[in-house]
Amino acid sequence: MKRIWEELPALFAAVRKSHEEVGLVGHHDFVHAARVGEIAWQIAFKEWGFERLALLSGAAGLCHNADRVLQKKFGVGRREVPKKKVEKLVLDWLLTESEFRPPTPTRKEGAELRQRTVIDAVLGHDGRNSPDDPQVLIALMDADRIVNLDIDLFPRSGQHYHDLPVVDYKHFLDDPEATYRSPKSVLKDISYSLDWADQNTPVCVRTKLGKKLAGERATTFRIFFRMLNQQLEQEGISPYPFD
Repeated sequence: MKRIWEELPALFAAVRKSHEEVGLVGHHDFVHAARVGEIAWQIAFKEWGFERLALLSGAAGLCHNADRVLQKKFGVGRREVPKKKVEKLVLDWLLTESEFRPPTPTRKEGAELRQRTVIDAVLGHDGRNSPDDPQVLIALMDADRIVNLDIDLFPRSGQHYHDLPVVDYKHFLDDPEATYRSPKSVLKDISYSLDWADQNTPVCVRTKLGKKLAGERATTFRIFFRMLNQQLEQEGISPYPFD
């Protein structure tokens, strides 16, 4: 089975070019898009067994950074990027591939449906789970969560939250005032990713392969937190002695 960037080389080239043109590096670079596209492609094929569905899922993964590319381009907050501009950028990317261009006027409807499927998945991929989520969106959401459970999240989170302390020595991971949007420490930010592997949360992964990959990655996170806490105990810092 080919990698998604081999299946959709023109789309990948267009996505990469856009990332590089705006200088989007680090937290969500073009390699991140490739990783999410590849896992979405694998998940969808494993879960539903249809190559066309897997291809659409992989395409959505390749395109899912569109709002971040535009955020960087226009110098605005991600939530301030107009939805229509995201849709246009994704469509421009998709039209580089024959898969998303109608071969004849009479077959236009099928190509437009594939375009819309990918665009809708990209627009909705950072929301909470819904029982009405279509398959391509589920595959994309699972893939994005899995890649954000890879262990390079540790330095990535520190890079993103460079103004926060790495460790909250007083509360460790239990600060009652910390939230997903305001984690208070780098480690706390990382810990929120475990919600994606927890089947009791509204943001958990839902596919068979997604659960397997997320479970493997979550184990690494938990070992890290446990070992660090043991080291702080050895050094007399846990429980926190400096009130």
